[in-house]
Amino acid sequence: MGISFVLPFVIGVWLMRKTNRLGFSFWITTALNIVLTLAAAFWWKSVTEDPFRMMFGMAFYGVSAVNLMVIEFFALFSIRKKMNS
Repeated sequence: MGISFVLPFVIGVWLMRKTNRLGFSFWITTALNIVLTLAAAFWWKSVTEDPFRMMFGMAFYGVSAVNLMVIEFFALFSIRKKMNS
């Protein structure tokens, strides 16, 4: 699960510095974040047999994915602002 936090953020920052395109960087990393979060959720479903723990873990993965998108957007926006000033 740690990879699904770090990898999209690093790729987003790298793309933003390389292209200076906020929308492009954000949507590419959002797609990558969704794919990695879904992979982590399927893994969690395969190792958890208790329905309560499974649903609690899925909710955690969903909330963490949304949090990462928000944090990443503000980081990319600040990078764009610094590059354009």
